[in-house]
Amino acid sequence: MQTLKTDIKQRILQVAHREFINKGVQRTCIRNVAHEAGVTVGNLYHYFDSKDTLFRAVLQPLLTALDRYILSHNDEEFLSLEVFDLQRHQINHVMTMLTLVKQFRPELRLLLFNAEGTSLEGYKNKIIDHQMQVGVEYLRLMKERYPHINIDISPFLIHLTSSAWTTLFCELVEHEEYSEEEVKQALMQYVSFGTAGWKELIKP
Repeated sequence: MQTLKTDIKQRILQVAHREFINKGVQRTCIRNVAHEAGVTVGNLYHYFDSKDTLFRAVLQPLLTALDRYILSHNDEEFLSLEVFDLQRHQINHVMTMLTLVKQFRPELRLLLFNAEGTSLEGYKNKIIDHQMQVGVEYLRLMKERYPHINIDISPFLIHLTSSAWTTLFCELVEHEEYSEEEVKQALMQYVSFGTAGWKELIKP
């Protein structure tokens, strides 16, 4: 019986995913989702108590992957002064971002540009805030390891760099007209540009 309930839930999610992607949140009808999933509206609400809950459930794999990616900036491999000389660490990080965009582009478009009226509206600002928290924690962790470095960085600068990173992320989601090689070249140049700036500020 439990397996059957899990199957029903997954079927609802699959149908809702297709409907949200094809029609957007506002034009997606719960009644249609229930009909396509082969359940009653009442049964659907047994699993998801609102359209918003269903929307969040559909985007949960993306939200989890996005959080994991942001937090990965403070992984062990980045907590080293080598990141300022061995750019492969930073390049790998932005290439992972590119992979994330490729994997979730339709879902990211929903989240970043078409989530009005849901609890995920304005998620871009949440990403910026999360980036700032991770950035502040990164500086603290680096100072613990390397007491001589400078971490007297303006909070507003951390906000500006977090906002710039999020804008870059949004641009990658929105624009598909550039070739993969052009995108990779731009990202590698972005890494070189950013690394040089942080190296000047932190003075490792």
